[in-house]
Amino acid sequence: MPVEIDNRHPHLRVEKRRLAGWLRGVLGELGRPRATVDVSLVDDDEIRALNAQWRHVDAVTDVLSFPLEDGAGPQLPGELLGDLVISLDTAARQAAQMAASHPCESYVLSDEVRFLACHGLLHLLGHGHDDPAEAEAMEALERRFMATVTPLDPHDLDRAAHGSQGPA
Repeated sequence: MPVEIDNRHPHLRVEKRRLAGWLRGVLGELGRPRATVDVSLVDDDEIRALNAQWRHVDAVTDVLSFPLEDGAGPQLPGELLGDLVISLDTAARQAAQMAASHPCESYVLSDEVRFLACHGLLHLLGHGHDDPAEAEAMEALERRFMATVTPLDPHDLDRAAHGSQGPA
């Protein structure tokens, strides 16, 4: 299976099959339908430890991307792109913030997890947000894919503290 989801969070859950299917659709739209991605859903303690170990940042973050290639590597059938790690604790807080700022619309944990998975996946494929033009292109892709899930723009949430670029 091209998308594997491992929920290691002690309490929070998302529908793994639905998330995996949605990510497979995103991969197909990006021209990588047979690429493989592993997604781990964890708590804040685990993502903080990984962030400290790999990025030397002793802080909680929402998503970490661990690419196996530089993202521009060969597009082989069944290629393994890398791993994503998403904090369900942080995703739940961010979903609640988004819902509170848009009381007439629904925005739930699974919506935020999809956004974070999409964001991380784009990093695995070589997209970034270090320069304004790159950030604009990446956000346009995120908006396109998230429009299939929610009418809300996930970029409405202040993500200034976002630090998901993966290992340094």
